[in-house]
Amino acid sequence: MNNNSPFWLKNSKKMKYLHLTLSSMPRSLSRMLTASTASPNLDIKVTPKPHNWHGVSQGLAMAKQAFLNKQLDDAKDTLLEVLEFAPSEPKAWAWLGKIMQLQNNHKQAEVYYQKAKGLLRQQQKNASNMPASLTLAKILWNQGEQASAKNMLNTLLLEMPNDERLVALAQTWGINT
Repeated sequence: MNNNSPFWLKNSKKMKYLHLTLSSMPRSLSRMLTASTASPNLDIKVTPKPHNWHGVSQGLAMAKQAFLNKQLDDAKDTLLEVLEFAPSEPKAWAWLGKIMQLQNNHKQAEVYYQKAKGLLRQQQKNASNMPASLTLAKILWNQGEQASAKNMLNTLLLEMPNDERLVALAQTWGINT
């Protein structure tokens, strides 16, 4: 937000959120929605896409390294970035809980731990209902979620132990069949 923004935009959390939401929309839609304001902002910036984002696993690894180096604020910032893209990642919430606990913010730590716990329960419930898919296994592998990909491939191998594609992929991924 710049200094030319109206006072109501500077002083209201809801209006700041609205402004941020509108600024992340395509220019034409954002202009239509903001056309009635007294001072139109023609320099609307679109939220940049992360050009150097390597995925959830890499973000968690970076946060863990910062944590081990006792750079708690860096670890926290990295985890918050992970959660921007993957808000259902229980590991990130649990790490945030640990950081808050170490920083003596026990109330916030409990909130983060509870969030992680709830997400884990939900994932376990969903995993039992989710059909295994070779395509999904490959996607998980490419996103750095090798353990989940291997589990899914093992499930597929139980259903179709003679499928040549599955057997070949299992060998490539280092799974004994």
